[in-house]
Amino acid sequence: MDLKEKIGIHLDQIKQLKGVENAVLTQRDGNPIQSAGVWFSKDEIFNVSSATSAIFNVGIHLHPNDLKYILIEGKKAKILIAPLNSPIHYSLNRILQQQGILDNKHEFFIAITAQPNTNLGGIFLQTSECLKKIKTTLITSGESFKPPLVQFDEQRIQSIIKGFNVKENEDFNFKVSSFSLNLSENISMELRKVLSNFSIAIPDLKYAYITIEGGFIASKILKNTYDKENNLDNISAMSYSLFQTANRCAWLLKKMNAENILLDCENSFQFIHSLGKAIFSTEMGKSRQKLGLIRLIIPQFSNKIHSLIKRASEIQDQKPFDIKTMLGELIIKG
Repeated sequence: MDLKEKIGIHLDQIKQLKGVENAVLTQRDGNPIQSAGVWFSKDEIFNVSSATSAIFNVGIHLHPNDLKYILIEGKKAKILIAPLNSPIHYSLNRILQQQGILDNKHEFFIAITAQPNTNLGGIFLQTSECLKKIKTTLITSGESFKPPLVQFDEQRIQSIIKGFNVKENEDFNFKVSSFSLNLSENISMELRKVLSNFSIAIPDLKYAYITIEGGFIASKILKNTYDKENNLDNISAMSYSLFQTANRCAWLLKKMNAENILLDCENSFQFIHSLGKAIFSTEMGKSRQKLGLIRLIIPQFSNKIHSLIKRASEIQDQKPFDIKTMLGELIIKG
């Protein structure tokens, strides 16, 4: 039995859990290695693998040393993404690193798709066991299993181009959304008030922010003990990108939108909630918060924020602006 078949057996153990539809081991570059479950088509295998790879890479960028898993939730499914080099398996990680099979660059991850009512506790326990077994299989196999180099010849490039819907040159529509400019002073004050109340409700809060279209922060709050204030704009943009990619992945898999994302780390939680044309994201420590309680608290605040964002969006819809006119006025005034 070769290495991939052995890995397939371990993945199939997860597939046997009630509600689990698919489990796949994928390399960081989006190349699927082995799976258990039913895929829709060959193209969708690579589309979903590339989307989960993008989500995984952003998650690792946000939490490079302690990411345990990423959970994406929607109305039709839950999608769990966990690194093979999980920080919870220190002893196995050291052995793999010494043998040169696994380094600290998170080259592999497992992605699981499950029904929305699936018992998460069972999935987490089985996933942890599966990761251990896959690592043990890699150790005992003695094989090197590094990601392959991806090369494209001219024929492959042309084939890729033909796979796109290439459109002809056409007149551009310069009508653009001014959503990011339509947060009135009143709405901004109300957003700050909601975040302030949220900060009181979460003792170990590190930060919370509201990001609008384009990855720009509309409102934020940071605790004095948090040391990433200067980097919060980058964190916001990356989190927004992660959510957008999760939406794409959720649509590819289940024709649904992602509603909530949880990044579970060794010492903290990061939550990302959909607000229609924006997201609400927060990170908090684990010492004084239980996951179940946090899941009850956050929706109360995210719903209030959503109503304010919706009001701002309605203002935008009523007052679109023409960028040609705006630029023309600037030239005349200059």
